[in-house]
Amino acid sequence: MTQIIAGTKTSFAIDPDILALLPAQGCIELQHDAAGKVHAFHTHPVDEILVVIKGRLTFRWEGGERICTAGDKILLPAGTLHESEALDDAIYAIATQPPATIACNREG
Repeated sequence: MTQIIAGTKTSFAIDPDILALLPAQGCIELQHDAAGKVHAFHTHPVDEILVVIKGRLTFRWEGGERICTAGDKILLPAGTLHESEALDDAIYAIATQPPATIACNREG
């Protein structure tokens, strides 16, 4: 049964970096990984941007590896082979965009 529960909270604080990921039409995903969760090497047909909100991730891509922590942004051009492993309880936002719409620093 559908229900609508009236709320009392009328204002929410959302980090501007997270809001910046929101496309003109569409959504962002909020991911929660328990310590030890691995997303094995894979690619996406779209550009992907991740913002770490909480915890630590070991992030690997062709030619590199880095431990990412809260506040870090990961910019992945379409087709980039990558994987991640949560080192502890980790929460991050993920946005996807059509290819070639993000500026990416491939060094790190």
